[in-house]
Amino acid sequence: MAMNMDPDDKSRFDNFNVLSTTYKSVHEHAIRADVLYPKNPSPETLKTPRPVLVRFHGGGWIGADSLFPPFFAPWHLQLAERHSAVIVSANYRLIPEASIQDILDDVEDFWKWLHSSLTSFLSTETSGALKIDLDRIIVAGDSAGGHLSLHLGLSHPNELRAVLAAYPGVDTKSTAFSQPRQKPVFGLPPIPASIWTDHIEQVRAQEAKTGKKVVVSSDPRMERSPLMWTCTQHGLFGPWFVPEQRGIHILDRIEDGARFPRGGVFVWHSEQDSVVPVEGTLELKKILEEKDPELKLKVHIGEGEHGFDHQININDEWFAEGLNEIVEQWLA
Repeated sequence: MAMNMDPDDKSRFDNFNVLSTTYKSVHEHAIRADVLYPKNPSPETLKTPRPVLVRFHGGGWIGADSLFPPFFAPWHLQLAERHSAVIVSANYRLIPEASIQDILDDVEDFWKWLHSSLTSFLSTETSGALKIDLDRIIVAGDSAGGHLSLHLGLSHPNELRAVLAAYPGVDTKSTAFSQPRQKPVFGLPPIPASIWTDHIEQVRAQEAKTGKKVVVSSDPRMERSPLMWTCTQHGLFGPWFVPEQRGIHILDRIEDGARFPRGGVFVWHSEQDSVVPVEGTLELKKILEEKDPELKLKVHIGEGEHGFDHQININDEWFAEGLNEIVEQWLA
């Protein structure tokens, strides 16, 4: 079944209330966070503060949006409905206008906002009806968002219960990110590299003319997809994933001693992924087994292309097996 890429089909959110707010402003640009919670929670669940599922969207660090429906895998919503959980999904600055460190700064500022301001925001917006439990948080992300969820897990291992990551960008020093691909990416025809370089020149010209930094943190209709596919096909991420900046690379952080939450890490990837090669996830598994053998780590290598989990259900055997212990840790 092909993925529905209609940016206007919001039907997957029908069972949820959606609240939006600004969690950060930079260069006079507001960056948004979205809060989704079930419309019809069971009455008994409202008596206690609700667990939180933090989510970061994919899009190659270049495009998409927190609420871009095609990239919002239904399993998040199924999980939230089952446990009357609150999903908090964040936008972040996008490259090439921003750096990877800028994005990680946004992730950290979002985390601070989550703890300092979300409770009062929800109290105001729901007249005190919705309460959250900031001691019960897990984080999830897919693709570029998986890269960010892993980073947040390494930064806050004692505050997060567990980490979920779908086909994450992990081995960001590999040639997959810095050299042209030898095989077709997602079945697409070749795209000229000039789409990327011309865009960067236009951004620089605009900044020089206005004297203001160009900031992009939302691409709700995925209009930047040509940029994303060009960068992926031609391996143009290299200047953004600077090798010497060890703090932006997941594997370097683990090598340098960073550790994940003790509740566990669940990563899934597909063998045939042409966008983010599975080798990065396999290398993550290898390093974690060596550096942190006591970590509750589950890695599932499935069949299909990038985004293969958009058709799964939380009751599917392999997914339920990976989730069960993490959910237990989350809700405990």
